[in-house]
Amino acid sequence: MTEFAGTLRERIVIERPVSSRNAMGLQEPGWETVCRCLASVVLETVGPESEAQALSAMPRYRVTIRQRDGVELDQRVRWNGRSLAVRQILDDPRARDRIVMRCEEVRG
Repeated sequence: MTEFAGTLRERIVIERPVSSRNAMGLQEPGWETVCRCLASVVLETVGPESEAQALSAMPRYRVTIRQRDGVELDQRVRWNGRSLAVRQILDDPRARDRIVMRCEEVRG
């Protein structure tokens, strides 16, 4: 447990998509904070570029946080001014004290 705790050095915000209606009744997409926490963020790969596909591939990261409720797919992680889309949540039965998310950077 102490090895894991020592790797949580980055501050992140996890957000989920929400939509609300404006005065004209149109839906406006937005983001709502799920939690703020410490995480370990590690560059995993640069995506399809490393597989000789697209040259404009976005970096992929492995984000590890302590176990908590409310973390799901299609959410995003805000870290150091970057937006990372949660693409996969890894559930390892040997490590019930943590959540590992595979994320891809998105721009725009």
